[in-house]
Amino acid sequence: MHKPSKTFSEQYTDISSIAGFEHVAPGLSLQAILETVEQAPVAISITDARANILYVNAAFEELTGYLRDEICGQNESVLSCKNTPIEVYRDLWRIIQSGKPWRGTLVNRTKSGTRYLAELNIAPVLDANRRITSFLGMHRDISTLHQLEQQLKHQKALSETMLDLAPAIVVLLDSEHRVLMDNQAYKQLKAEFGTIEPVHLFLDALNDRLDQVESAPYGKFQDIQVRFDAPNGDECWFALSGIHVEELDHAAQNYFKPSSEGGRYLLLVATDITTRKAEVERSRIQHLKVQMAEQELTSSIRETLAGAIFQLETPLNVIQAALDMQHASPDALYPILRQVLESSHSAINAMRMALPKAEQGRNFLVNINQILKDLLIISTDRMLAEGVVIDWKPEPVLPALMGNEASLRRMFHYLIDNALLSLEETGRVQRELRIHTYLKEGAIWVEITDNGIGIPSKQRLKVFEPFQSGWKRGSGKAGMGLCMAQEIVNSHGGGIRIDPDYTGGCRIHINLPLKHGNGGME
Repeated sequence: MHKPSKTFSEQYTDISSIAGFEHVAPGLSLQAILETVEQAPVAISITDARANILYVNAAFEELTGYLRDEICGQNESVLSCKNTPIEVYRDLWRIIQSGKPWRGTLVNRTKSGTRYLAELNIAPVLDANRRITSFLGMHRDISTLHQLEQQLKHQKALSETMLDLAPAIVVLLDSEHRVLMDNQAYKQLKAEFGTIEPVHLFLDALNDRLDQVESAPYGKFQDIQVRFDAPNGDECWFALSGIHVEELDHAAQNYFKPSSEGGRYLLLVATDITTRKAEVERSRIQHLKVQMAEQELTSSIRETLAGAIFQLETPLNVIQAALDMQHASPDALYPILRQVLESSHSAINAMRMALPKAEQGRNFLVNINQILKDLLIISTDRMLAEGVVIDWKPEPVLPALMGNEASLRRMFHYLIDNALLSLEETGRVQRELRIHTYLKEGAIWVEITDNGIGIPSKQRLKVFEPFQSGWKRGSGKAGMGLCMAQEIVNSHGGGIRIDPDYTGGCRIHINLPLKHGNGGME
């Protein structure tokens, strides 16, 4: 059994002779001081010059698990743990023996052997001759605080690692637009820009879009595309997203009442879309070139046909004049008929000259899925404007076909354009275009289905004849699309037909055999 703990009066007698305790303020007794130390919430111990414990307070007992009568008389080293490096103890003793206070952290152990992290403040007590008579120690358990600090440090390291691995640029700015934190992607961009801070270019570009930033809910904005010129003169495009966060208020005077006048942090995320923008621009220019070429071709054909029509009017006028000559002899009509024949041949030759030349070239391996995908991309703007929903279901693995890529692309363009015209005519709110490719019996099959007005059964063969167009809104079309589509399919040894059993609009089946004997010119 343990001996009973020393009473307060017994401890008072033990330490009342310690140097310095006799110098107390008038009206403040030594007993009052000791009672204050006894009830202090921090663990306090007093040792002699050799670190033998003379006194501990109640908080010390609670922290270490030692009662006063157990610990008093023992050396402070009873709390020591091998987890603390010996160099720390050497430094501690060197400082306090020089008469200076020491503050640091040790790994201590309780009576039960539990390790804890102790934050110590040890101050030497000097007599009138400046000799050390005792040491005053105060320490507290900071194990939980250390654990929280380590968790915070670990989370910070993980966050920084994740930021560095992120392909996007991430940067944190204070209210003065100073960089507080950035990731590897931003550092790399900064190295490319030299002395210029890239984030300032971002912010300058955002100023032009200030209405979008300020109107963003909760101080958050997303995917605002900005443009600026890099130091080397290259055009740069970035998609910027960000969120404003209130800055921490460190001012002491605002401890109980945080100020609302603080600034805001800005977490900015930037994605480089320069390459994507360049691709879109190239596609736009290429599409514009194709449109201009088609317009020029159309204009040339119209001009030539207008001339041919003018030339046809001449023999028609001559024929009309001959009819008016009711009593003319055959000999008189012969020169007129000769003139009509020559004028007609001349007009026909002119129209033949107006026909565009068909593509010439050998067949190559063609990816049908890629052709259809390209056409859908080109038609995206038109379909979005007309509210057409696309259901694109390609065969995942489709073998390449030996054929003429340009003519096949033109053939599918005719068919998709025909379907879109049908959807325009229907006037439905829900407009659907479905394209499905699959492999069957050694041939590539393509189904093009729309929920438009459809084609009556009596016209399903006639629509493949020249100059057949049933679209009111397609009045500018010559009615040659399906005719030329059939010609191209036939040249590849395939077939094209309208599904007679489909009643929800129009469904066209195209089959193109993988092995076809036409390997020469189209």
